[in-house]
Amino acid sequence: MNKNYKKTFPSLGELELVRKGIENIRNKRGEFLQGIHYGCYLLCSESGLRISEAVKFDLNSKTRQGLYRISKPKGKKERLVYVSPQVIKELKKNN
Repeated sequence: MNKNYKKTFPSLGELELVRKGIENIRNKRGEFLQGIHYGCYLLCSESGLRISEAVKFDLNSKTRQGLYRISKPKGKKERLVYVSPQVIKELKKNN
């Protein structure tokens, strides 16, 4: 491994550019799916889900503890994740 390698996290400005880019994505038919894409972005960035998990995310999988069950994740073991109320509100708005 390179000794000069330094792991850095994206800045808020870079994340804002990604968010704006996602809002302008068109699908193959020319329709805007920015709400769905933005919802996947929020799930990945705010809750730590993988893209495949965010695509399959089910709002009805809430447990009594307030966590959401992720079925069929990587490694074949179910896991529980916390999703903030703001993200849930955004998902319900765009669903």
